[in-house]
Amino acid sequence: MSKLEEDVRKGKKAESLIADEAFSTALLKMENDAVWLWKDTKPEDTVRREHAWHMLRAIDNFRTEISKIMDNGKVAQRQIEREQKSLV
Repeated sequence: MSKLEEDVRKGKKAESLIADEAFSTALLKMENDAVWLWKDTKPEDTVRREHAWHMLRAIDNFRTEISKIMDNGKVAQRQIEREQKSLV
């Protein structure tokens, strides 16, 4: 399997993961829990606030990485299609 084909495969998996209802629900719950934790802190509770902020950043970074993998797969698919057209 070529690098482009591998990128397409991973991109399709990432796309199906993003579209998965259970996955989306779990990620949203984690995000909501972190926001609730942040809102529920007292002014002097910086450790819990920092923890909530780190959780939110991790969730956001995860979403970004999954989107990148999906986008790279789409780019790879277009490259494969261009290469196939040039062979004809």
